[in-house]
Amino acid sequence: MPPRKRPKQAVKAPLQEAEASSSNDDEPLPFVIRGSSTGNERATFFGANAASGSSKTIANLNLEGLGDKTLHDVLAQLPVLHAQEKETLLARHKAVFPSMWQQWRAGHSLLFHGFGSKAGLLAEFAAKWTLDGACFNVNGLQPGLTSQHILAWATAAAKGSKPALYRAYKPADLMELLTSPGGKRVYVIINNIDGPGLRDPTSQRQLALLAAVPNVHLAASVDHVNAALLWDLQTRDRFAWVWHHVPTYAPYLQEVVHAAIAPLLVGRREEEAKKGALVVLASLSHNAREVFRLLSEQQLGPDGEQGIAFDRLFQLCREQFLVSNETLLSSFLTEFRDHDLLKARRTTEGFDLLHLPFAPDHLQQLLEDLVSLT
Repeated sequence: MPPRKRPKQAVKAPLQEAEASSSNDDEPLPFVIRGSSTGNERATFFGANAASGSSKTIANLNLEGLGDKTLHDVLAQLPVLHAQEKETLLARHKAVFPSMWQQWRAGHSLLFHGFGSKAGLLAEFAAKWTLDGACFNVNGLQPGLTSQHILAWATAAAKGSKPALYRAYKPADLMELLTSPGGKRVYVIINNIDGPGLRDPTSQRQLALLAAVPNVHLAASVDHVNAALLWDLQTRDRFAWVWHHVPTYAPYLQEVVHAAIAPLLVGRREEEAKKGALVVLASLSHNAREVFRLLSEQQLGPDGEQGIAFDRLFQLCREQFLVSNETLLSSFLTEFRDHDLLKARRTTEGFDLLHLPFAPDHLQQLLEDLVSLT
């Protein structure tokens, strides 16, 4: 006779058992470990571990005690790896310095590229091969740096004067002074010519014109992988680059300080305000933009930090044929005020001075960008 079949018993799923047990007490639903037969273990696990998004921002970080010196001290304590190999590599690069100098004096500009910081290599090259002229070193990642600053420093070095004397000069006037006879030989060293303040086409064209001056010699470094896209054919020919692959594998101590910490401490408010101002000015008439340019130049001048009186501004605008009456000038100024491009300051004597609410470096950059709109 065939064996008797046992009656099937209802099997309760493990998850149901867990639910039943959890209904008896207030214990949370247990996690399902790998190997269980339930089909809802993924939903149960991720549902129990779901984390809500954080609402904290960079502004919540306490960075008051974190400055340039603190960061340098921390990075200086990092262990140096492969020190002997790095020294050997640097010795190979330094052996090419004489041929680099010959390329320099032949009218070419030198461009260092490769992995690792090249600030130290550029500084050592400049210290040994620029003794017959004036030399200055620029950090391209420095916040607020513009090509106008570099042109002013080059002019001051060529003329043997102070850079502050040329702060209010236009780039064309600075180039005229640089090309005038009687100037010294000038060596310009720019670490990271692909820095944020120098990446725009206008800045690169101005630096290319500077490099094309016969008594000016330029050496620079790049780290961005697409740095070659900064220059069109005409700008590239004016630079007359000779590319040198000089990997140093050195830590980016100097670069990290300005590239990483400064945006956290300073923020992006002024940068966004500058971009918004450029959009507003692009929608205004040519004469309105010229009035704004005149205001900017007066504020960047030696005695214009506090602002300019309306009567004085109207006189300057009439001399340049920008406005014919005070009503037209007032309409331009009202447009500036409506878009937060202009403020009024009350002096102790009770007079109102017109003032642009921008830092000098941002105002200078805005003034240079304004040239592309004309």
